[in-house]
Amino acid sequence: MLRAMSRRSLIALVGLVACSGGKGPSTSTKVWGDAPERFEDLAAVVANHIYRFDPAKAVSLGLHRYDGLLPDRTPAAIEEERVQLERDRDALLSHDAKTLTPLQQDERDVLLAEVRGRLFRLVDMDVARTNPMSYTPAINLDAYILRDYAPAADRAAAVIRMCKSLPGYLAQARTNLQPPMPAPWIATALLQTKGMVTFVDKDVRQTFAMITIPLANQAEIDPAIDTCKAALAEHVAWLEAQLPRGTQDFRLGTEKFLRMLAETQGVETDVARLRAMADADLARNLAAMTEAAKAIDPARPTAAVVAAMAKDQPAATDVIALATAQTRAMRQFVLDHKIASIPSDEDATVMESPAFLRYNSAFLNASGVFETRPLPSFYYISPPDPAWSAAEQAAYIPPKMDLLFTTIHEVYPGHFLQRLHKAKAPSRTLQAFCTYSNSEGWAHYTEEMMFDAGAGGGTPQARIGMLKEALLRNVRFVVALGIHTGTMTVEEATQLFADKAFVDPGNAKQQATRATFDPMYLSYTLGKLMIHDLRTAWLAAHPGATLGQFHDEFLSHGCAPIPVIRRAMLGSSSVTKPR
Repeated sequence: MLRAMSRRSLIALVGLVACSGGKGPSTSTKVWGDAPERFEDLAAVVANHIYRFDPAKAVSLGLHRYDGLLPDRTPAAIEEERVQLERDRDALLSHDAKTLTPLQQDERDVLLAEVRGRLFRLVDMDVARTNPMSYTPAINLDAYILRDYAPAADRAAAVIRMCKSLPGYLAQARTNLQPPMPAPWIATALLQTKGMVTFVDKDVRQTFAMITIPLANQAEIDPAIDTCKAALAEHVAWLEAQLPRGTQDFRLGTEKFLRMLAETQGVETDVARLRAMADADLARNLAAMTEAAKAIDPARPTAAVVAAMAKDQPAATDVIALATAQTRAMRQFVLDHKIASIPSDEDATVMESPAFLRYNSAFLNASGVFETRPLPSFYYISPPDPAWSAAEQAAYIPPKMDLLFTTIHEVYPGHFLQRLHKAKAPSRTLQAFCTYSNSEGWAHYTEEMMFDAGAGGGTPQARIGMLKEALLRNVRFVVALGIHTGTMTVEEATQLFADKAFVDPGNAKQQATRATFDPMYLSYTLGKLMIHDLRTAWLAAHPGATLGQFHDEFLSHGCAPIPVIRRAMLGSSSVTKPR
C-alpha cells in the first residue's frame, strides 16, 4: 500500500489540477473559424482536424480512409496547423461548462488536453525544427502488414501511396530541421530510421511476396518499396552527417516543464512539490525492497538478493508460453477477486515481437477501437538480439516475477483491460484520445494494487518483482526533474538508474537517454500516485463501495486526464484553480 510519506505532497498537487476552464470567451454562441455552434458537431470537427494533421493517429484507431497518408510538413502547413489548433482550443473554451452535460464536459476537456498538448509540442517545444524524431511516427508502414483489416491489395495500395510520398516528406524534414540538434535525439532518430530501412526491405517486402495469388497492384509494390528504402537511406546519411555537431541542449527548463504538465496532463503544480513526491515514493519503495530482501536472506545485501532473484528465469524458449499462462492466470485473478469487470471476451495474443519492433522488451499493440470487425491485439515480448554476447542474451531473459508484473502492466488489468473499457465508452472522443499520465499511470498503478490483492502469492520474491518495476519508474520521475528543471547530466542519471533501480548498465544508459526526449516519462509514477489518491477519496465518499467498483468507475471515463476524472467522480469542489 502507498504510505503517508507521499500523501501530503500529493494532496497539495491534486488540489491544483483541472482541465476544464481557462481564459477565453465564456459564451456558447460565438463561432471560431470553421467551428460549428453545437458542441457535438464541434467535437467531431476538432477530432477530424487532428486526424488530418496526424493521419497515423487516425489509422491506429481504425479510420482507414487515412491509409497511406503522410502529413504535409511544409512551413505553411505547420503554420496552418498551429492556427487551426488555436482556433479549436478557443472554440472548445467558448462553450460554458454550465451549458454542457457531464459527458460533454469530459469530452471538451479531453479534446482540450489533446489540442493543448499538440500546440505545446508544435510551438513551445518547436519539434518540427528541433527534433528529428518528431518525423518518424508518421511513417506507420507497420500498420498495413500486422493485421488483415482489409484485402491485401488495399493494404498494398496504402504502402505504395506512402512510399511514393516518402522522399518528399523526408526532404521537408531536412529543410525544417535546424542544426545543431541535441545529440541524443539525432542518435535515436538514426536508430529508428536505420531500423525502418531493414523493416521496409525485409518485412514489408516479404509480407506481400508471400501472397500466392498476384494482386492487381502487384507490379507496383517492389518499385514503391525500393523508393521507400532509398528515401530512408538518404535520410540516414543526412542524420549521420549531423551527429558530429550534436549538442547537449535538450533541457526544457522549469517554466516549460511545468507548462508541459499543465497543457498536456491538466496538472498545475511546482517543482518543489514534484520533487517531494518523487523523493518520498522512491524512499518508500527502496525501504520496501530492503524489507523484501531481508525476508529472503537477512544476511545478504539487498543488491545481492535482487541479483540472485534475477537468475530465476525461464528458458529462452519458454518465455512466450510462460507469459501466455500468466495472462490467463491474471485474467482469472481479476475475475475471482473482483478487481474490475472485463467487458469483452476479446483477448491479447502473446507472441514474439516482430524484428522491426524489438526496440522495447515488451509492449501491447492493441487493435484500433474504431475497426469495423474484430482484429487481434498482441502482447509482444522481444527475444534477445542474437548478435549480443551469450552473457548479454542470458541477462535479457526476464525473471519470472518481473515477467508477471510486466504481464499485469501490459494486459490484465493494465493497458489491455483499459483498452477494452475504452472501446465501450459512450463517446468517440473518450474512445479516441488518451493522456500519458492516465494510460501509463493506470498500468503502473495496477502492479502494486495486484500485489496487494495477492498476485504472485504475496511472496517476498513477488514483491521484489513488483518493486523493481516501481523503482525504475521512481528513478524516471527523479531523472526527468533533474535533467529538465535542474543540472543533472545523462551520466549522473545513468548512475542513478544503476544504483537505485537495480538495472544493468546498458538499460541504465538507455533509460537516462530517454529522459532527454521523453520528459513526460515521470507520468508512470505521477499518474499512479494521483489514481491512488483518487481511490482513497472516492472510497471514503462512498462507504461500502468496493475496489472493483472504483476501478470500473475510473475506467468508464476512458483515458481522460486524471483531474477530469477526479472532477467527474468527486464533483467540481474536489478541484480548484480551474484553467
